[in-house]
Amino acid sequence: MAGKRFKKRSRVGLAVILVAVMLICGFVFWKTHQLGQERKELDSQLAQVQEQIDYENKQNQTIKNEIKYRQTDDYIEDQARDTFGLRDSDETIFKPGSVDDSD
Repeated sequence: MAGKRFKKRSRVGLAVILVAVMLICGFVFWKTHQLGQERKELDSQLAQVQEQIDYENKQNQTIKNEIKYRQTDDYIEDQARDTFGLRDSDETIFKPGSVDDSD
């Protein structure tokens, strides 16, 4: 009689352990899937941020090039021509004006 009771308890204990192991495995698989989804979302965000960084770096380089150009004599000369209508000694400037047809 004691042997039957021991076998019954060991089967119940084994069933409880089996259910606990199955629950733990289920939780691990669920959590793994959830973390995989999070990783995909974070990878997508990382790609977007990297694109933004690349764009900003290009903009930064463009601005640096503009700053370098504005420190050159060519830029100053271009501004003098555009703003004040200045010219070099070997150049002629033609300005649009009204044509008089009162012959």
